[in-house]
Amino acid sequence: MQRMRIFVTGATGLVGTRIVQSLLQEQHELIILTRNAARACNHFKNNAALKIIEDDVTKTGDWQTIAGECDVIVHLAGAGIMDKRWTKSYKKLLWSSRIDSTHHVAQIANNLLICASATGLYGDCGDQQLTEENPAGNGFLSDLCNEWESEACSANCRVVCLRFGIILDIEGGALAKMLPLFKIGMGGPIGSGRQYWPWIAWQDVCQIVHQAIAQDWTGAINAVAPEQVTCKEFAKTLGGVLRRPSIMKVPSFALRLLVGEGSCVLTGSQRVTPSMLIQNGYQFQYPTLRESLDELLGSDYP
Repeated sequence: MQRMRIFVTGATGLVGTRIVQSLLQEQHELIILTRNAARACNHFKNNAALKIIEDDVTKTGDWQTIAGECDVIVHLAGAGIMDKRWTKSYKKLLWSSRIDSTHHVAQIANNLLICASATGLYGDCGDQQLTEENPAGNGFLSDLCNEWESEACSANCRVVCLRFGIILDIEGGALAKMLPLFKIGMGGPIGSGRQYWPWIAWQDVCQIVHQAIAQDWTGAINAVAPEQVTCKEFAKTLGGVLRRPSIMKVPSFALRLLVGEGSCVLTGSQRVTPSMLIQNGYQFQYPTLRESLDELLGSDYP
């Protein structure tokens, strides 16, 4: 891949950090936009290969001129879906941090816009097989993802919307939150356990971004692994890798009491298949859950 000038938003988040590091390894010129330049400098250990701009992607600004001159924009910004209870004010933040920011990015993208999205777009679909051709479902998360992608696709250039499943990474996200309970044998499925959890290894996330830049991909792409597992199967596999039991169920109502409406992220079912990735000939580094968890946990846990 030729060296490119790449503009990244949401660079200091878990996924953003992984992607930035992988792009730097390929010797690309990176410019990141952040609300706190000092914190970003510390986060990336004052890496001289990074140019850091302090501004707000949810607002128009001088950053747009710089972004518009780049070969690629990788847009990952957005408040964490499961970081807080979905109060009225937090839902407003979830919406503005994605929709407003994507609107401003799409206005100036001239070459290639790679925008994050999520499999939550499909809603709760039971055991129905879902491809990129399926429509958006119902509910706040589906509406959010649908509008998110709609804003991205308004850009006057090639657009790729990556619909991420659960991104497996021990440094953060859903897996890191599960590990403490599973390590002491208190982990288990949520609700019925029959809901499908689309997932993907963080290593494949980075590689997919690389491929989206290098190849002529366009439109929505389900960024999920080919192996489809239920929540119960996920818990059993995780427990097996850790050599711990995984039978402690978490009732759906208890989860809803704890996190509110946002519990739908874990209790809803999306049996998503990576149709476009397969069609495009993408070779997964970690096609099965066991392979991914063995790589992440096998050498570090008894």
